[in-house]
Amino acid sequence: MSKAIFLSKVEGKPGKVYYPLSLQTLPQPTPQGTELLVRMTAAALNHRDVFLRQHLYPGVTFDVPMGADGVGTVVGAGPGVLNPERWQGKRVILNPGVGWKDSPDGPEDPTGYKIMGGTKFYNKGTLQDYITIEESELEEAPEHLSDAEAAALPLAGLTGWRALVSKAGEKNSSKGAAILITGIGGGVALSTLLFAVARGADVYVTSSSEEKLQKAIELGAKGGVNYKEDGWEKKLLGMLPGGKKNFDAIIDGAGGDSVEKANMDQTGGILSVYGMTVSPVMPFTMTAVLKNIDVRGSTMGSRKEFKDMVEFVKSHKIHPVVSRTVQAELSDVAALDGLFQDMKDSKQFGKLVFEFGKSSGTAFPDSRIVDNSRVMDMDTEIAQHYGPGMSFYLSHINSARERADRKRSQLMVGVLTADSGPWMRIDGISFQQRKSHALTRFLQRYCATLRELYSTNQMLHRKINQLCSDSLQLTRDMTKLNRHMGAFHGVILETCQADTLTRLIESIYEIHGWKFPGGLMLGEHVDLDRETLSRIYTEAAKDVKKEMVTKKAVGLSEKYHVALQRYDQIVHHRSASPFRTECIFARWLGAKKSTHPGMYQFWERLFPVCYNRTVQESSEMF
Repeated sequence: MSKAIFLSKVEGKPGKVYYPLSLQTLPQPTPQGTELLVRMTAAALNHRDVFLRQHLYPGVTFDVPMGADGVGTVVGAGPGVLNPERWQGKRVILNPGVGWKDSPDGPEDPTGYKIMGGTKFYNKGTLQDYITIEESELEEAPEHLSDAEAAALPLAGLTGWRALVSKAGEKNSSKGAAILITGIGGGVALSTLLFAVARGADVYVTSSSEEKLQKAIELGAKGGVNYKEDGWEKKLLGMLPGGKKNFDAIIDGAGGDSVEKANMDQTGGILSVYGMTVSPVMPFTMTAVLKNIDVRGSTMGSRKEFKDMVEFVKSHKIHPVVSRTVQAELSDVAALDGLFQDMKDSKQFGKLVFEFGKSSGTAFPDSRIVDNSRVMDMDTEIAQHYGPGMSFYLSHINSARERADRKRSQLMVGVLTADSGPWMRIDGISFQQRKSHALTRFLQRYCATLRELYSTNQMLHRKINQLCSDSLQLTRDMTKLNRHMGAFHGVILETCQADTLTRLIESIYEIHGWKFPGGLMLGEHVDLDRETLSRIYTEAAKDVKKEMVTKKAVGLSEKYHVALQRYDQIVHHRSASPFRTECIFARWLGAKKSTHPGMYQFWERLFPVCYNRTVQESSEMF
């Protein structure tokens, strides 16, 4: 059986209603033709899932499982799959939309394009234990990604890839290009950021959250502004590198006044719009006309773009940003509802992922193939005790049966030439009892072998159930431990960052020979209480001008000045001495160098200024 999440119908108008989630148990699907059977291990949410619950998305239905994003392990193959062993046990991600092959303009037949999950247009959804999917709609999951990261990739990655690479164009999405990504924090915006940074572009972002801006900078953005501040456009343009007065491309998912943002585009620049979460109406201004702004709509992507995107993620070892994961049985609807609430409240920075449980991704052992050398025939019901993995071979058992039938026919010919006499029938095979003592013993061994195999299968089945139960409990315990460890490490990281910025403030004042607010020199404030000292550091940070950070004496870029202006948000995390966490932070950065290159580069640049040592030297201090 397979559990699945559906919408339940309640009365209400579109935009006012919020359909509850319901759990249903369905028969495990059987792969047909060239389909593969996938056991899902994780699924991610998208804004469209919330819109479906609010009846703000076309084609809402209550008869199709929810979810367009997912990762799982292949456990079965249809009879039309030419090479089932190629997929056996492979971890795969699902193309979230079908019916669009490779046209750069859009689906070859727009009426035939369908997106997975919750609509009447496509009867598949990823929020279920098992799903059948065409072999051609799968890609092997990048090995460097966890299940949560792999589930977070498909829809957001595909949408961001097309909006950036296909729509903004090669020139405007690679080295030397200046790109603005609005509303950073959602899955598509963050995927676009990661792709653009990996392609060498200078990326800038906007958000109403200072915390999200800082996180985006750590991921590789050159800078960002709060769009709720007065004059944010001018401030943002002031961050552009020398020689740039405007952006080459703007990637937007909000709609509404997006065209007005195009004032920041260069003449002939690109405005790539992949969504309209703020408003479905976009006023086209005269300024955009006079500047020859090219407004390009972008939705999802083709099968070719999906493959290109996955290959890019593999080759550049990109890690999708996951905001929060919940690991539970699919029957825990309340836990899943909590993820939906995060999205409704715009709390997430990255994707929200529901993990069905950890999957090893290990291929099934060869011993699961029926061995007919010892036992001439075997009912598939016995074989099915091995579980869903056996479905790989059910379509191929017929050939084994045919071999057994040939052996049986040869045996029958020899028996029928013997003298007549009393007969016995065992498993449909007739033998002459009087002259077949040896054959009778053979049949007895045959039946005993079947009984032994059935008993062994039963025992294995019980052990597998116990192992699954133990594994689930261990997974739950590990989840709790990781949650506590994550919270602990999060506090330590914030302290390390606060200490480094505190030391940057001290270094700037020391280099310029300035006194701290209140007339204190460096070293004279050690006896002050923590609250007073934090207030002095905060005032000192705000007094630092941009040119004080960028001039030759300090030699840092503007983004460090931006970080200092937000110092008040983390000052309460600092320790008693900014040198106390130097070694710890350096070692942590070294471990994250390959997985979080943007974060590493940002903080690594500060060590020579703050501590007169490189990250490597600081990490080897003790």
